[in-house]
Amino acid sequence: MLPIPILYNYRPSIELTLKWLIRTAARCVLRKGYSGSEDLSPAKLDERLRTHNIRKLADCLNRYLALPDLPKPEQRIDPESWKQLNWLDSEDATGETFRYAVVGHGLNRAPARPVQQNVNFYEQVNELHKPAHLLWGGCASHLGVYEDWQVEYIEEMRTAGY
Repeated sequence: MLPIPILYNYRPSIELTLKWLIRTAARCVLRKGYSGSEDLSPAKLDERLRTHNIRKLADCLNRYLALPDLPKPEQRIDPESWKQLNWLDSEDATGETFRYAVVGHGLNRAPARPVQQNVNFYEQVNELHKPAHLLWGGCASHLGVYEDWQVEYIEEMRTAGY
């Protein structure tokens, strides 16, 4: 019974990290004067981020990381992490499967896990930990430092009269 609560805790952690990274990337790009076609306003982002779908969020982050106004050290989620994020999304696309025993409403209610699946739990959690760590420790650190630098630079330029 232990795997489900542990996987459940990884899932929202990854989801919220993706949402935070998307918002941070959008702020950085807007601060640099982004003039692309995609609306990156906070209101539009709020609308776009009203999803629990990990695959959609990861895809959105990939698009934002590849925007020309962001630095280029790593502008995509690596293939191995993408594979794990896809696995997580395939197991729980709506954020309900690890959370509830039954999903859906009314006549559409169904068991969240109708067929028992045997997985190497230790291996799966270790594999899932890698993209979680990459997103939080890697992407978040990189974008966070970049955003801090950007804010300091703009403040210095304003103070210097530019």
